[in-house]
Amino acid sequence: MKQLQLLLPLAFLLVVQNLSAQNKAIIKGKIQKPLSEEVILASYPSPLIPEEVQTVVKLNEGKFELEVPVTQAGIVELVHGEEVMPVYLEPGYELNLTFNGDKFLKSIKFEGKGANENNLLSQYTSRFDEEEDYQVLPDNIKLREKEFVVFLDARKEDQLDFLEKLTDKKPVSEKFKAYLLAEIAFSYANDKLTYAGLRERVVINDAVIKPGAGFYSFLDELDMQNPVNLLSPSFITFLRNYTTFMAQSAGYKEADKTYYKASYELARQKLQGEVRTLALAQILKQAVQKGHVQYTEALLLDFSANYNKPEVDAYLGKLHAINKKFGIGSPAPDFMLTNIDGQKVSLSDFKGNLVYLSFWRTNCGLCMVDLPHKQELSKKFAGRNVVFLNVAIDDNEQAWRQMVRTRQLQGVHLYQSSVDADLVKQYELKDVPAYFLIDEEGAFISVKPRRPTDREIEKDITRHLTTGSASVR
Repeated sequence: MKQLQLLLPLAFLLVVQNLSAQNKAIIKGKIQKPLSEEVILASYPSPLIPEEVQTVVKLNEGKFELEVPVTQAGIVELVHGEEVMPVYLEPGYELNLTFNGDKFLKSIKFEGKGANENNLLSQYTSRFDEEEDYQVLPDNIKLREKEFVVFLDARKEDQLDFLEKLTDKKPVSEKFKAYLLAEIAFSYANDKLTYAGLRERVVINDAVIKPGAGFYSFLDELDMQNPVNLLSPSFITFLRNYTTFMAQSAGYKEADKTYYKASYELARQKLQGEVRTLALAQILKQAVQKGHVQYTEALLLDFSANYNKPEVDAYLGKLHAINKKFGIGSPAPDFMLTNIDGQKVSLSDFKGNLVYLSFWRTNCGLCMVDLPHKQELSKKFAGRNVVFLNVAIDDNEQAWRQMVRTRQLQGVHLYQSSVDADLVKQYELKDVPAYFLIDEEGAFISVKPRRPTDREIEKDITRHLTTGSASVR
C-alpha cells in the first residue's frame, strides 16, 4: 500500500454511530471490482498527537456506509486495498461515491453535499500527487538551484491555474479553497526549504549545493499564523522542517546535547499561538525519541506548565516513559563478565573513556562482516580514551576463545554464555550484532550508532571523544 500521508487534523474520534446532522458527515460508497473486502477511514484526531485512528467497514455487495463525527473542517483518508484517497469533510456533508477498484483515482466520482470539493480534490491528487513530473524525487532533486526553482515555480503556477479553472466551473466552500491554497503554498515552501539537504543526500559524487544569497527569502513572505494552515498536511511537515532549519542556521547540530532545547527556545521566540504550540509539540516528540534525557524532561515540564494541553502532556509522558530507559543521557546498565584471560571485567571499569559496546557471536554472518572493520577502528583510535568493548553472546565458549586468540582481535573481549541471560534482557537485545555508544560517565550517547562498516562511525566517535591520554584497550 502507498505510504499514508500525514493526515489532516479532525477534532473527532472516528466511530460509526448516530449523530446530529450538525456534527456529522455521511459517506456512502459503491465499489466495482473491489480490491479487498473492506474500506478503511483513517485520520489523526489532533495535529498535536500524531496517532492514527482507523475505522474499518466491511463491504456488503460492494457497498459501504459511514457516519463520521465532524465538528470542524478537515480531511480523512479513504483506504481500499493498496489505494489511498483524501476526502474533505465539513459538518453536514452527505457524500455518495463510486469507483472502480482497478482505476481508483481516475474513476472516483462524488455526488451529494460536498461533491464539488471532493471531485476537485480527487482530480488535484491524481494530477499533482500521482504524476512523476510534478514530484521532487527521483529526478527533479538533481536539478541545480536555478533550474529547481524554475520547476517549483512552474508547478505552483499550474496548481493555482488548476484551482482557479475548476472553482470557476463549480463553486466550493471558502474553507476548502483556503485549505488547498495552504497546501499549494506550503508544499512549495517545504520543497524549497529542504532542497539543499535532500539533494546532498541523493546526488552522489557532486559538489555540495550551498543555496545562493536570497534563496531562503521566501520564508519571510509566508503567512505562518493563518489558522487554516493547521488543516494542511504540507504545512505540518513544513513546520517540522522549519524548526530544524532554524536550529541548524543558529549553529546547532542534532548530535549536540542541547539541540532540542535550542530548537524549542527558537520556536517559542519566533512563532505564536496554535502554530507555536504545534511546533513545540513536534520538537518535544523528537526530543523524547532522540534527545538528551536531562534536557527533555525539563522541556516537558515547561510545556506542561505553560501551554495547557493535558492530552499532549499525557501522550508525551507515555512516550517518554517508554523511551527513557535507552534515551540519550540515561545510564547504561552495568554488568560484570569474564574476559579472555579469565578476569572479571565490568562496564563501569571504563568510566572516563568513551565506550563503543558491541554484542556479537561467532556464528553470526553480519558479525563476521563487521569484524575486520572493528579491527581497523581499534587501530585508528589507539592511544585515545576510547574502549572497544565486545561481548560475545555465544553458547560455544571454545569457538569464541579460538577466534579471539587466532585472529588476535583488538579491544576488550567478554563472554556471556546464554542468550537467556539478564544482560540480554537489560539491553533488550533482539539480535546481534548490536551496538551502543556510551560516554565517559557511563550514559548512553546512542543506542543505535553506525556499524563499523559505515565509514561515518569514525567521525561520530571522534566528535564525541573527549581529549585524554588513556590508551585504547
